[in-house]
Amino acid sequence: MKNFLRITMMLFIFTASSAGIFAQEKAAAPAKPEKPTLAVLPFVLEPRNIQINVNESEMKIQVVESEFADQLLQNLVKSRKFSVLERSFVEKIMKENKLTESEYCKPGEEQRIGKLLVADFLVVGHVDRVEFLVESKYIEITKETSIRLKGTMKVHFRVVETKSGKVVCANTITRKLDSRDIPAAERRNMTGGDYRDRLFTDCAVSASNYILEGIYPVKIASVQGEELVLNRGEGTGLVVGGQYEVYSQGDIVKDPDTGESIGSEETKIGLIEVTSVQQKFSKAKILKSEGVLEVGGICRQVEKKEKDVEPATPRATPGW
Repeated sequence: MKNFLRITMMLFIFTASSAGIFAQEKAAAPAKPEKPTLAVLPFVLEPRNIQINVNESEMKIQVVESEFADQLLQNLVKSRKFSVLERSFVEKIMKENKLTESEYCKPGEEQRIGKLLVADFLVVGHVDRVEFLVESKYIEITKETSIRLKGTMKVHFRVVETKSGKVVCANTITRKLDSRDIPAAERRNMTGGDYRDRLFTDCAVSASNYILEGIYPVKIASVQGEELVLNRGEGTGLVVGGQYEVYSQGDIVKDPDTGESIGSEETKIGLIEVTSVQQKFSKAKILKSEGVLEVGGICRQVEKKEKDVEPATPRATPGW
């Protein structure tokens, strides 16, 4: 009987100690960081800022406001950097709290709205201009009428960190669409809605890429000889042939008046070109190296100069 009790006690002690070790190991394991929550508020559009003379039924103001915000939201979801709130949920909370456009667009309201939505970041913006114009020209030689459609969309927006109320980034984007730039075989069956979707998508991609860069810029995730792996994949603006300047981060820069961090010093160390875009990451090759390209290097896209496009407004970026 004594032997039985002794064995039972030893088993109990062994089990308890094993459980304690397991609990310690579990507690010591690093917790998976939670993604910040982001909400895209409906973009405001004044009726006087819209000019359309083609398929008006497909270009209603409500469609412009909702579809552009949806396009922007979808691109931010694809980045897998945020937990993005559904538009229906955002509209429900705004309706329940009787928040009108004139209220939520006021500077300083973001912190209150962020608490209502339980969001870390808010995207607030205006659609400043939407134009779809059709030009018809009769060609005497062929006895045909040439149709040309031109579209313009201009938006400005800001991203606010709701906890601090700081504007993380702000920008104004203008995009133009000309049917002459679309292959004839493709545009033959395009409707007014198709042109609208193309313009909205182009503008939304540019806006989402700017937002991502302001919070989570493209970075080098792996270096394999002359080949690099970047931490962005499909649907996040990276395309084969796109070129990026690579920067290394230096010392933290502080505002001399407030003493708060306003970012980090950056030194250009190379130029790379995207060679492959996959679902969760992209690959790139080194075109020029002025230093050591390492994991964590920040990659900023080399923008192509476009005619008649307004310059971006200055951006304030946090440290990474």
